[in-house]
Amino acid sequence: MDGSIKIIGENVTEIRDAIGLSQKDFALLTGISRATLVNIESGNKPIKVTSLDKIAVFTTIGLDKLSKPGFKPPANLREKLLQRYKNSPEIYVTLSDTPSIPYIIKYRVLKTDFLNTPKERGNIVKFVDNNYGWKITGNSLTNALKRMLDLIKIEPHPTKGRTNVYSRKK
Repeated sequence: MDGSIKIIGENVTEIRDAIGLSQKDFALLTGISRATLVNIESGNKPIKVTSLDKIAVFTTIGLDKLSKPGFKPPANLREKLLQRYKNSPEIYVTLSDTPSIPYIIKYRVLKTDFLNTPKERGNIVKFVDNNYGWKITGNSLTNALKRMLDLIKIEPHPTKGRTNVYSRKK
């Protein structure tokens, strides 16, 4: 498969993470089907330009950037979109909801020193609630952290069996 399709898929996933939306909500707000979004993010099927255009219009990120290797969305993309869509209640309500765990970890928790030392998942759940007011479950957190091995180090708990601790990768 064409390498640019993989790059676009990775970039769309990163944009979705930077906004803090699930695939379902991102697809809904961009006006594409969830199946189309899954295919775009997987990078395994040809992509229709109309689908990419819908993503570009919603996110305000040009098609040229969607296909650029190593593209990083603006760190405050979620906030910019909240401001842009503040007068569109059907969009604003979804954008204002608790963001996805990848967003919470990448764009909030890792911007602090909190995970510089290993923490149990319960400590992370409590930190997120206390600092941002977002309720997340331990199981969802664990599953998301397992998919973030480029950013998060997972180690067995030093004293508790069958428990892990999580920290920032150096």
